[in-house]
Amino acid sequence: MNAERSRPERAWARIDLGRISSNLDHARRSLPNKKILAVVKADAYGHGATAISKQLEKDGIDYLGVGTSVEAIDLRNDGITAPILVLGALLPTELPEVIDRNITVTIHSPGRITELESLAKIKNQKIPVHLLVDTGMARLGVSTRNALDHAKRIEASPWLELEGLGTHIATPGDDQQVNLQRSLFRTITSDLEQCGIRPPLIHVDASHSAITANAGKSTMVRLGGWIYGIVAGLAGSSPVSPALSLFSQIVYLRDHPEGRPIGYGGTFVTRRQSRLATISIGYHDGLPTTLSNKGELLVRGQRVPVVGRVTMDYTTVDVTDVPGVSVGDLVTLLGTDGSEQIAAKEIASWCGLVPYEVTCLLGRRILRIPVTKDEFWPEIGEDESQIAEGERV
Repeated sequence: MNAERSRPERAWARIDLGRISSNLDHARRSLPNKKILAVVKADAYGHGATAISKQLEKDGIDYLGVGTSVEAIDLRNDGITAPILVLGALLPTELPEVIDRNITVTIHSPGRITELESLAKIKNQKIPVHLLVDTGMARLGVSTRNALDHAKRIEASPWLELEGLGTHIATPGDDQQVNLQRSLFRTITSDLEQCGIRPPLIHVDASHSAITANAGKSTMVRLGGWIYGIVAGLAGSSPVSPALSLFSQIVYLRDHPEGRPIGYGGTFVTRRQSRLATISIGYHDGLPTTLSNKGELLVRGQRVPVVGRVTMDYTTVDVTDVPGVSVGDLVTLLGTDGSEQIAAKEIASWCGLVPYEVTCLLGRRILRIPVTKDEFWPEIGEDESQIAEGERV
C-alpha cells in the first residue's frame, strides 16, 4: 500500500501527465497518418483542462477541442497557443472574441455562414471554419440534404476558409448504424471532391469508433476517452492507462451493534457487530448517489462496501474485515491500492453511467494534482508548493 502524506484536502485527484503522453503515443501508433484532436471540453473530462492541454501542447498535439467559447478563451488566457476548435454551437454575441483569440468555429446552420462572413468583413480577415454534418445524431449540424450546398457556399466565400468537415457518430457500439452514418458522410465528401473541394481536416470518429477509422478517408480523429485512458478494449500492442486516480481519507470510525440502521432513511441495517468508517467525500464532490449500498472503495488494499446513502459531504463504508484501520487512512475511489484496482468502467457499471461521466462529475472541491512521475505527491523541493496547489475548477 502506498503511503500518503497528510494533507488538509477532503478529497483529491492525482493526474498522471505521463500517462496522458503515453496514451497519446498509443493513439498515434494505432492511427498512423491521422491528425489527432484531443477533446478537452468539460475540464478535460474532469482531469483539469489547463494542465492537460499544456502537456498535450508539449507533446505536439494537432488540435484541441472544446465545447464552449468560455472553455476556449480560458485556455488562451492560460497560455495555450495550440489550435482550438469549438465543437459546440455558439451565440452570435460570442463570435467576435472567439475570432479575436484565434479560435476556430464549427458551423451548424446556414445562418452562421452569413454571420461569420459579416464579421470577417468588419475585421478584414479570412476566417477558417469547420462544417458539421448531421448524419444521424440529430443534435447539431446541417442536414445531409443541404450539406453540399453549404460547403460550396463556404468554399466560394472570399471571407471564409473551409478548413474542416465533420460528423458525429451517434451509436459507436452499433456497427450497422456507424456504417450508415459513414456511408452518408462519404457520399458528401465524394461529391465535394468532384467539385474540387477537399477540406484538409475530415473528421468522423471519436475514441470508440476511431480504431476502424483507417478504412475511411478521414484525416483527423477526435479523441477524449482514449487520451484519458477511460476507453477499454482498444486495439494495439499496449493498453491505455487511466490518468486520473481519486482519493479521500477516513475522518471518523465507530463500532455499531447488529441491527443498527445507518444513514438517511436507515437504508442499510448492520447484520453483525460492525466497524464503519466515514470518508470525506460525497455527492457534491461528484460521487454518484447510485453507489449507495452497492459500490466499493479501497482501504488498506482491500475492497470495502459502501453502506447507507452517499450524502452531500460524506460516504460510509464497512471496514469490519480490514485490520488496523485508523482515522486518516487513505481511501482509493479510483485507481490502485496494492493488488486491487477500481476503474471508471466498474463504477459506471454500478451506477448505470458511461465511464466518461464518472470523471466528468468530479466537483470543485476536488483538488486536481498533476504529476509527471509515478508518485502520489512531489518530493519536497522548490516546485512542491506550486504543484500542490493543483487546479480548482
